[in-house]
Amino acid sequence: MQDKDVSTKVLRSIKLQQGFTLLEIFIAILLLTVGLLGTAALTTGVVRGNIDSRLLTTATTIARTCLEENRRVGYASAGATPAGGSNNCLSGNATVSINGASFTRTLAIDSSVANIKTLTVTVTWSEGAVGSKSITLKTILAVS
Repeated sequence: MQDKDVSTKVLRSIKLQQGFTLLEIFIAILLLTVGLLGTAALTTGVVRGNIDSRLLTTATTIARTCLEENRRVGYASAGATPAGGSNNCLSGNATVSINGASFTRTLAIDSSVANIKTLTVTVTWSEGAVGSKSITLKTILAVS
């Protein structure tokens, strides 16, 4: 008999409870909002990281292309235009624009050691509020 009274009381209390309280709804909305804001912040960071990576890859490609161009023209014409030929990467500064981004490429040649030239390419670009960034690549050319 006592079991039947307990069962009846439980069933009655369940029947009286209908839906959620206003406090429970506000807590659920608060938790959902915090989760969505965290996801939005994470997404913004990922997008910014992708842009930074693209700019770094582009700068590295500009520097590598300059070094390869000077290897192609050889020791005697490195940093200059060879007679009857062309060199797309001359000594000094040049501005390169790719995909809406502007890069400054600087080629410096050190020939202080006999029969060896050290080519240093520095590419600099701006990332807005972060400031400017740069990458430097070096190679050595020798008389062949």
